[in-house]
Amino acid sequence: MDSTSNNLDVFRDAVDANPFRLDIAAFAISSYAGENSLDIAEELIRLDDLAALVTEPTLDGVFRTLCHEQGFRGAQTNYYDVENSYLDLVIDRRCGIPITLSVLLLEVGRRVGVPLFGVGMPGHFLVGDRVDRNVFIDLFNGAVLDRYKAQELFHSMNPDVPFQENYLDETPTESIVLRMLNNLRMIAYRNNKAKTLIKILELMILLEDCPLDEFFKLASALEAVGRIEDAARYLESAALRFGGSDGDELRAQVTRLWARLN
Repeated sequence: MDSTSNNLDVFRDAVDANPFRLDIAAFAISSYAGENSLDIAEELIRLDDLAALVTEPTLDGVFRTLCHEQGFRGAQTNYYDVENSYLDLVIDRRCGIPITLSVLLLEVGRRVGVPLFGVGMPGHFLVGDRVDRNVFIDLFNGAVLDRYKAQELFHSMNPDVPFQENYLDETPTESIVLRMLNNLRMIAYRNNKAKTLIKILELMILLEDCPLDEFFKLASALEAVGRIEDAARYLESAALRFGGSDGDELRAQVTRLWARLN
């Protein structure tokens, strides 16, 4: 997993691993989409080193180490700076957005045996305690929340939206990664970064629950930059994956793309 590796393959291996390797996937996203030259094995050691600083293997101990002792905090300005979405840069800068800070907390917690889970509440990402399901960590704001405080946080960001209890349910690891990639895609769109957008979509389609529409978006982005053969091959792969009427629609697009090359 050194810097010369194909990080698209590294990401695929992390997705296919049992259990899903969230830490490796997050670093592979940075290396592939962010074109950051990373030795992923060394990045994993950095997480190990942070975990070694936790003197009390409890939720409070992990939170205290990361928040109060190591100074990890939320990006209150330049929230949409792409550096806030890459885990290695979050570790460098001690600053990030809710989801990357939560991934950090989850991975440090896992290393010291603290049972945690991701909570993809709409508009804000939290970390939940498997021991006490009424306790949540908001590393972005440096806070420990009970269920009522988490609901208050939701209403502060979504004043006109009714709160639902399932907003505090566990978010599967694959969904965490998909949400990370969606954030990066939004930033790439906003900054008109076509090359980066393609890389993000190439990562997204490796996820089992990736919607069909993402394959069409990837093909469209590739076609726009003249990579018509690549677009056709991705859609051919999707046709085998989805089948049925979706497969027929995909194959029709493949035929159109190949015709452009004749």
